Amino acid sequence: MALFTARVYELGWTARTKPKGILDHVTLSCDAGHTTQVTPVTALHPTLGSTIVQAPEGSVFLLDAGMKHMAVPGTTDRAAFPMALEECEPCARKRWEEAAHESFAAYAIATDLRVVADAASRSGLPAKKVRCLHGHEFTITAIDPRIPKPSPGFGRNHGHERTWRDFTMSFDPTPTERIPEGTYGFTAGPGSADNPCATCRRISQTPKLVEFRRRAREQNVMILDVMADRILQTVRLCCVAGHLTSVSINTGLKRELLCARCSGAGVRPEPTVYYVVTDGSMVKPGISSGDGRGRLDTHRIEHGLGQVRRLIIDLPAGAARDVERHVLDRLARQGIRPLMGFEYFDAAHTDRVLELADGWFAANLPNVPWTVTH
Repeated sequence: MALFTARVYELGWTARTKPKGILDHVTLSCDAGHTTQVTPVTALHPTLGSTIVQAPEGSVFLLDAGMKHMAVPGTTDRAAFPMALEECEPCARKRWEEAAHESFAAYAIATDLRVVADAASRSGLPAKKVRCLHGHEFTITAIDPRIPKPSPGFGRNHGHERTWRDFTMSFDPTPTERIPEGTYGFTAGPGSADNPCATCRRISQTPKLVEFRRRAREQNVMILDVMADRILQTVRLCCVAGHLTSVSINTGLKRELLCARCSGAGVRPEPTVYYVVTDGSMVKPGISSGDGRGRLDTHRIEHGLGQVRRLIIDLPAGAARDVERHVLDRLARQGIRPLMGFEYFDAAHTDRVLELADGWFAANLPNVPWTVTH
């Protein structure tokens, strides 16, 4: 009885009826008013207790999974019974929701989600409309799914009476509780906690779309449209030379270069320009060829990035790629994550982007003239 009293206290319950012995049914309640019934012997030793204690009317206790008489009265269905005494499930769930909601901001940063606006969810929990790095917008419940979730399991009594209808039986002797689907509005599918954007996950599982994106990055081609998760789509491109073209996924993959103009001329432009543009809210370091004006115009029109902070042209072969790689690698090592794509950062990091680029040029090409230095 002393062990039972200590267990009740540890789990946050209060005994509303005073037990006279280890076989008596005791009503417990938590601070929030949720109630349950247990017996001391069942709470402390459920397997032993269930063989000598009958469940009270309207409640159920553990019966050994292998026992023949484990059936719902009047049916041939087998029943499942919670084990032992545990903390109050509604209260534990509420604590989890509060902790997971508090951790959502860190989860959004870790998964590169940008919060666009508040939203409503069917569960009544706070939700957010978010945008992933590739521009897909969707609504997600504002909780961190990485926080371990208290889930009811076989052999536990979580603070409210359960009947056999609360459980379903599978071919496995261990019953499986019915958990309402869609309670938190997470995007479904494997790996959704690490990659909550369902569209990005489907793109990553489509070989042709993966290859199209790979070629775009390899050829320094900007994809100006938000890609869908289907092969039959046409997207606008801006190649490293600043040419604006549109191409379907299948057509682009049939030729060596995604850009129709470069492909038609049979020339793959070599990046010889490094630039940094901003608009006060985002900063974009990048590379181009020629005089770089084609790309700069595209950034201004498509993203409003009209302020040119650096423009270095006529670089030696390979230099533009080297400085770009240097800047992006250092930003990643310092934990500076992009807001969009792979190279669009918060304008708060503009000075750091310029410092990294200037340092590289000072160390490697100190005599290269800069067209724009403000």
